[in-house]
Amino acid sequence: MTHDKLQAQLHRRDFLKFLGNAGVSLSTLRGTALGAGILLGRKAMAADVSMRRVIFVYVPDGTPLAAAHSYTPSADLTLNSCSAPLEDVKDECVFFSGVEIVGGGGHGNSQRVLGAFAEGVNGTIDLALGDVIGATSPVASLRLGVRTRNLDPISARGFSVVTDYQDNPQTAFELLFGGGVDTSPIGTKRDTKMLQINNAALEKIKDKLGNYELQRLQQHEAAITKLQSDIAMAASSSTPLGCSDPTFNPQNLTAEQVDTEFSNLFALQTENALLALKCNITRVVTLQLGTHQSDFAVTGLPGDYHSSIHSGDLDYYASYRTYFSERVAHLIRRLKEEDDPGGGKMIDSTLVVQVTDMADGNAHTGSDAPYMMAGGGDAVNRGVIVSVSNHHQLLDTVAQYMGVYGVIPAYDSGGPASGILV
Repeated sequence: MTHDKLQAQLHRRDFLKFLGNAGVSLSTLRGTALGAGILLGRKAMAADVSMRRVIFVYVPDGTPLAAAHSYTPSADLTLNSCSAPLEDVKDECVFFSGVEIVGGGGHGNSQRVLGAFAEGVNGTIDLALGDVIGATSPVASLRLGVRTRNLDPISARGFSVVTDYQDNPQTAFELLFGGGVDTSPIGTKRDTKMLQINNAALEKIKDKLGNYELQRLQQHEAAITKLQSDIAMAASSSTPLGCSDPTFNPQNLTAEQVDTEFSNLFALQTENALLALKCNITRVVTLQLGTHQSDFAVTGLPGDYHSSIHSGDLDYYASYRTYFSERVAHLIRRLKEEDDPGGGKMIDSTLVVQVTDMADGNAHTGSDAPYMMAGGGDAVNRGVIVSVSNHHQLLDTVAQYMGVYGVIPAYDSGGPASGILV
């Protein structure tokens, strides 16, 4: 541990002890943005997770006859029929066997895939992450859709769904880079917002302190302000390459809001997600493909997804599910290609998490669902198959990867799954 990190930890520990002596409980502190920031900072410093990112990708309605039959690779990582498009990126992937969807599979309440109904949580994990690590981002968590038609969003707090998904790639881009979000300079924006949050939280704590403790608190405020000033000066010249004036759709892809343009719409939303992450607008993205009803078609395939699932023709169903794997593979490839402003490629600091609401869409089952992770760099044990009891453990694993397990409520009493993180 470096001297600077050690000193920062000691100062943080002293400040927490000082607040405790002043009668501010840990539960009270945890309930404020200041407390979450202090606790998050401690975990981030210990695990070096301060710039990790996550993309959740929702693929509805499972896979033919569940994962073991059509998705999960063999022990030597020979891919199955519906995961075959991942061949050139499989060394970045973590495949899972035996995943049980808590609450069961089937239509309706698709918010369960991100843990909305777990006991004691603050909503789906994308929102919970946004509440903490997103508190200092211009956008706490970003939700993009492809042919969802703004129906049946998978993000929610309990049964209250969050409906701010952007299905139109150009609209999403304009909101992010056309003045809807203050991104100039992004580093200053993030730290200014963090200072505002901390100051607001400090105001709430002040009435619990005596004169001596209040003086100590004011010294802490002054230190935060000085740090903000120093960071702002450095940030003004550190906007990541390509973030000052990005261009929408430089490939001139056709992107009409129709099912036959699904591939192009996905590609454009992928670029929006990468830009938002790379430019530090957010660290949490949810990309929803269609809805649980599967009443949509895709580029180059006949009929619609729902008809394929219940056609009785496993090959027809598999053609759609394979198509979605092609889209996920495209996302992983783009992360491998894109430079990370912090060094390396974006795949090294971004975890892709594929989720679904069923194991077998035809039977509406929830046992052995095709969940998958990819990327995440050396912190993740990639190129393996891991047996996992249920999907809530995977959500806790994501929280652990992002450095906030124990800061946000756990989704499963058993904690994160083993064998995934190094």
